[in-house]
Amino acid sequence: MSQRTNPIWDFFCKVDGNASKAKCCECDKLLSLGSDKPSKQTIHGLKYHLEKCHKELYVSYSEKVESRRSQAQEPPAKRAKLEETSSAKQSVQLTLQSCNERSTKWPDDHPSVHRINKGIMDCIIVDMLPYSIVAGEAFKRLNFADPSGVRRYELKSEKYFRTSLMPATYEKVACKVRQLLVDVEWISFTTDGWTNPSKSCSLLSFTAHFLQQSTRKKVVLGAMVLEEDHTGAYLASKLAEAMQTWNVATKVHMGIRDNAANMVSAMRIAQVDDFGCMAHTLQLVLNDALFCQTTVEKIVKKSRKIVTHFKHSEQACRHLSTCQQSCDVPEHQLIQDVETRWNSTYLMLQRISEQRKALSLYSVEHGSIAMLTKTELEMIDDIVSVLKPFYDATVEISHDDACISLVIPIVSLLSAKLQSTTERTGLSQMKAALRDAMSRRFRNVKVEENVIAATLLDPRFKDMYFSAQETEQAKRVILSFLHSIQSQETATSATTESSRDDNRQPSTSTSSGLWDDYDNFVPDSTPTAATSTLPTVDVELDNYLREPRVGRATNIYGFWNCSQFPGLEAAARKFLSAPPTSVASEQLFSAAGQIYSDRRSSLLGENAEKLLFLAYNIRLFDYQY
Repeated sequence: MSQRTNPIWDFFCKVDGNASKAKCCECDKLLSLGSDKPSKQTIHGLKYHLEKCHKELYVSYSEKVESRRSQAQEPPAKRAKLEETSSAKQSVQLTLQSCNERSTKWPDDHPSVHRINKGIMDCIIVDMLPYSIVAGEAFKRLNFADPSGVRRYELKSEKYFRTSLMPATYEKVACKVRQLLVDVEWISFTTDGWTNPSKSCSLLSFTAHFLQQSTRKKVVLGAMVLEEDHTGAYLASKLAEAMQTWNVATKVHMGIRDNAANMVSAMRIAQVDDFGCMAHTLQLVLNDALFCQTTVEKIVKKSRKIVTHFKHSEQACRHLSTCQQSCDVPEHQLIQDVETRWNSTYLMLQRISEQRKALSLYSVEHGSIAMLTKTELEMIDDIVSVLKPFYDATVEISHDDACISLVIPIVSLLSAKLQSTTERTGLSQMKAALRDAMSRRFRNVKVEENVIAATLLDPRFKDMYFSAQETEQAKRVILSFLHSIQSQETATSATTESSRDDNRQPSTSTSSGLWDDYDNFVPDSTPTAATSTLPTVDVELDNYLREPRVGRATNIYGFWNCSQFPGLEAAARKFLSAPPTSVASEQLFSAAGQIYSDRRSSLLGENAEKLLFLAYNIRLFDYQY
């Protein structure tokens, strides 16, 4: 088969500038084709890579090859005859019996009825629509069988979907989730609490994260109804109940929670290793050091009043647009912040700074707003410049595939950004306050064993932000786990390196981008003595650390799915399973806010739990359940 027709190229692509290499579309790994000349290239290595690292894709590839082979073997005359016969069948006149069958309604056990019912149920669940939609006038006019033909499908009632089909759907999807979790070695979970707008129901989320081949999966396992006071003991019992229900108690690596005292207590009582949500901790840092300052608070309130003026007046927005055109600034709308979300305050101030000329012109021509003074605008510039790295960090750690291994590098980079340089007094004071808050809030981050082990196993960072002592401690954590799963005695001794007692993190930064210091970092080129002992996991770990770090855009889960260090892969599947934040739980509760709409504000807590479970997991399984 040529490159154009071989189905292998549905899973690989050629590398620009290197004709002898092909890149895996799943894990981005580069594989050799044997030659840069097409006539001498081979795809054996590509097929072997699929078979070894992506078994599901290899099955798909084999099916495509077999399908094309069977089509090629079928004689052209036979295919033409089949097509002719098929067209002849289409032109045959229907019998009276066939006409009667087409005009009668389908029975409830008809396959088409099951498919239509499932489609309506999926629509209600995933799009978070009220069950009453099936009783709507326009919905009843839909003809699912044939829009211009006889109605063969009899629409089911609202009660049928609510009391019969939804519970049945829940059982089917829950069964799929249990099957998915059977082969999982380790999971980490996120948890958080939420109360509905009418204060009639409180939920506790439980989302599982685990590595599967070259990706990290997320599964919603529950949004449990809280019927008692939210004490640490009660929350711990609910978490234990969730772990028992899904049979993952022995597979739990750690939990990610917010910094509330009852959550910390719940994790301790449940005897689960835990870590505070990094995004929440960063918000506490900013509240402690920046937004509590009287001057900053005054500027934020004044900016908020300006934005509110334009949000409440269409005429004012029109006049502002004219001013933007006159001042030649981008015609952007102002951003209203949410008081509990510091990042929205950052975006509001950034937009105010961008639109200062247009706002000043509007204030002169139309009045109605108390324009910020020159000193206040300079203060806004300082606040925006200080907050930008924090905003970039929050975006980075909030990605679905973000790993807890980002915590230590980002803390180090933010601390470097806050080092004082030759700046205005006000800006230096802001940085000093934030630096102190960072040191206080993250003082124990490098003694968290799960965090340092994950950082060392991240091929993008390894020991870049560790001293020699910290590196040895991270190695001990990893090797202790690997030795324990091999049923060997735990290794208590660690090699010492007298030549490495420095902390290799950047001390001061003057650049604006969060990752500039990482991207510009020049690694120590001092050669390391080769290891001559037997090829154990200890040697593999040393060899792994000696290898150059990979690029920051590398898929670290794909790296460990098919790596040259198979002895370390078990540790990677455990320590890299945890996210750095509880964003997954917050996203779940954003969906909960949509479920508790005005049209079903009296929804029972247990039904809300099932709907939230289904809304995410149905999409996870691509509607196949």
